[in-house]
Amino acid sequence: MMQNREAFRIGRMTVGGSVENELRLVPSLKFSTDTIRKEEQFDAWAAFNSMAELKPIGSRTDGFKASSSSHQLGRLQLTSFQLAPMHLDYTPAAQRRLGMDHWCMSVVTKGPVGYESNSSQVAVSPGRLLLHSYADPFSGVMDNTQYSSLFFARDDFWDVAEHLERGAHQLAQGPMAQILRDFMLSAISRADGLTQMDAAALNDAFGSLVRALVTNNPTEIEAAKAPIAAAQFDRARRFINANLKMPGLTPDAVCASIGVSRRQLFYLFERQGGVATYIRNRRLAACYSALVNAENGKQISTVAYEYGFTTISSFYRQFTARYGFGPGEARAAARSGEFPSHKRETTFVDWLNRLVEP
Repeated sequence: MMQNREAFRIGRMTVGGSVENELRLVPSLKFSTDTIRKEEQFDAWAAFNSMAELKPIGSRTDGFKASSSSHQLGRLQLTSFQLAPMHLDYTPAAQRRLGMDHWCMSVVTKGPVGYESNSSQVAVSPGRLLLHSYADPFSGVMDNTQYSSLFFARDDFWDVAEHLERGAHQLAQGPMAQILRDFMLSAISRADGLTQMDAAALNDAFGSLVRALVTNNPTEIEAAKAPIAAAQFDRARRFINANLKMPGLTPDAVCASIGVSRRQLFYLFERQGGVATYIRNRRLAACYSALVNAENGKQISTVAYEYGFTTISSFYRQFTARYGFGPGEARAAARSGEFPSHKRETTFVDWLNRLVEP
């Protein structure tokens, strides 16, 4: 049998791109096992989608029909999957290895999908919406399944993080869930023709719909009984985001602002990699937003210093490490209407990593 990497290379995969500024089609990544020998199809799929432990239901020699079609809609990624029967296990080890904490809203169009997390176990039937988080482990069972997902970065929805956490790993309920489902299905059916201008409008619409959904979710009835830790985390997060330009924005300053110990603060931000990491990432996100703002003509170094980076070389290294390109590339790309240059992305995980860009 061929090695996974070799099998993956011969899979049908296309990376799409551009035309002209706002009328340029959004970037796309497509992969299918249909041109691969049957006995190698599952290994090819597992190599392409390596973010979880996968196990086919049935013999590998019988083949494994699978495909995905991803479109980058600015700060969102829309991906449609068609999958043969299999088990999926997104383990704590996988989460640590990948370092992902994206949110994901999925709609099943052919199923069902069996889904299980530490806090819930649900059967997702066609037409239902499921919200889940890649900050937590989960598992699933697919049975000739078709579903589509919108992936969105945690940093972009920090203002409703507490609401999202309460609704995570559950089926979305109520009229807003139906509206959001219809919105997603409409975007999916038109994905191949979407332009950069369309993507900007879709981002705004999706953000409004998600916020309306989670803040009006029936689980909100329990908000008055939210754990003390959740309230403390919310206060800390708001303090940080309101003071990104403050030179003395340190873990100690956050502790003093909300009246908790360093140990408790570490616990509150454990899933974000620690409070220092959260502060750095929020500052990098703010710098990115400032640099791509056409009305902001400040020098890169000025922007970096404003947001607490005291060494410009260190800022460049951290910015590039997080986003895969430099501050200057981000600004130039925004002015030209192009996406910044990435390393060549050939797997689904590579593609998802684009979402760390603000």
